[in-house]
Amino acid sequence: MTIGNHSERIDSAVTDLGTKDLYLGHDWLKCHNPVINWSMGTIIFGHCQCVKNPFPLPNADPNDHWNEELEEGDMILTVNMEEELIIHTVHHTNDLATAANADKPKKTFEEMVPPDYCSFRDLFSKENFDELPKCKLWDHAIELIPNAKLMLDCKVYLLNQDEQEQLDKFLDENLESGCICESKSPFASPFFFVKKKDGSLRLIQDYRKLNEMTIKN
Repeated sequence: MTIGNHSERIDSAVTDLGTKDLYLGHDWLKCHNPVINWSMGTIIFGHCQCVKNPFPLPNADPNDHWNEELEEGDMILTVNMEEELIIHTVHHTNDLATAANADKPKKTFEEMVPPDYCSFRDLFSKENFDELPKCKLWDHAIELIPNAKLMLDCKVYLLNQDEQEQLDKFLDENLESGCICESKSPFASPFFFVKKKDGSLRLIQDYRKLNEMTIKN
């Protein structure tokens, strides 16, 4: 296997990985421990017995400088690799599940729902979902603990183009129907998408940081 100026002989297991030709995995990264410059798109194999010259990642200009010195006021961003690996594992697992279920026939409502609940089919329709109950005196409120932080230091998940389009569609449809409205809260919580078995995307809201400051009831 050759990656830029790095060459080695590896033993690979043959399996069905969807559209990808090869997965190197965490053990390989741990063994070689390459230095990755995400902003400049380069990788340096500085901790193994290979040529230690950077090579460009796809869509990177090989003439771009990658070793610029830090100046006063520059900020270094860190990535929680444990969370990154968890999210990547979720996406990869769902990608494999989507591929495995691509050729399976879709089940009907009667096949998916227990017979005792089939008479409530109208409650699951999109039309009924768009009609929310009227506001009452006992509407749920989220109360914060005393001396709650004014800012949340939480992770922001990057979206690809398809996920961004799905987010815009979700916001437009639900704002129009009245299911959601513009928030007056000083806080915001990050979110990400995971794929369902049918290939569609499920929006996941990450409320962990906000929950730490919420009065439990």
